Amino acid sequence: MDTTASNVPSVGDAPTTPRRAGQKVVCGWCRTEVPVPPRGRVPKWCSSSCRHRAWEQRRAADAGLAAIEVVDRVVEVVRVEKVVEERRVQVPVPRSPRSTREWVDVLNRLDWALQTNRMELDDLAEIEPALARVIAAYRARSDKLHLRRGRR
Repeated sequence: MDTTASNVPSVGDAPTTPRRAGQKVVCGWCRTEVPVPPRGRVPKWCSSSCRHRAWEQRRAADAGLAAIEVVDRVVEVVRVEKVVEERRVQVPVPRSPRSTREWVDVLNRLDWALQTNRMELDDLAEIEPALARVIAAYRARSDKLHLRRGRR
């Protein structure tokens, strides 16, 4: 059965023959297709709101009033949008000094931080063992260097 809007029977043309699966009628108010149940009444409306609107229009027409009232009004709609902002920040990447000058700069910055109280006591306690190893390694290397120079 072709169920285009022109071929679908309206409410007045309700099927009188035995019902088959897939039969449909058109809603008396909004003209949408409504499936016909296998048993019971043939529906006139697709929903209770369409039935109520049709009743209101019939009542207004019986009273001689305008069946439809057009109301113009401004409706504000709040729309929430998520905005994702990409922010690129340059972060200094710690790297090991490569030259003598860079090592001197690192040691000068450590000296400045220690002398200007820029480090907490917890930081000092964490630095102390590493600094002790550096000093011991420096002395051992320095002693070897002085011994070589003294032999020449």
